Amino acid sequence: MRKNVSLFSIAFVLVATAGCDSKPKVSAVTGKVTINGNPAPEKTRVNFEPVNGGESAAGMVDASGNYKLYYGNEGREGAMPGKYKVFLAPDASSEAYMSGPPSGVPGMPSSGPIPKEYMSGQASPLTVDVPESDTTIDVVIE
Repeated sequence: MRKNVSLFSIAFVLVATAGCDSKPKVSAVTGKVTINGNPAPEKTRVNFEPVNGGESAAGMVDASGNYKLYYGNEGREGAMPGKYKVFLAPDASSEAYMSGPPSGVPGMPSSGPIPKEYMSGQASPLTVDVPESDTTIDVVIE
């Protein structure tokens, strides 16, 4: 009898926890970043800062201007659904950001082709919605 109770307990726990995912739902987000019609320089960081609090998501631009977002401390692919302010951060090692006027921020290289208002979440005029499904969000800065 004792053996049957133990097997029943194990089976109950397995059924009760089946399908449970303790991680929040995230949507895969990819896209392309263009500045004045040109791909953003490689290694430009794309930042999605949640408007109503929560975890930010970020990605790195490749040589063609494409990016993929990653979320949270684990670097989980995607972003939580919601409304975000989008801003960019230059890469100090990129030649595109080594010339030009200083950014005005200590330790920050030149903003290069990034308009200054797109260098912080507070100043950025660009707001996007991440849906509850995988999506493509192109970041177009004119």
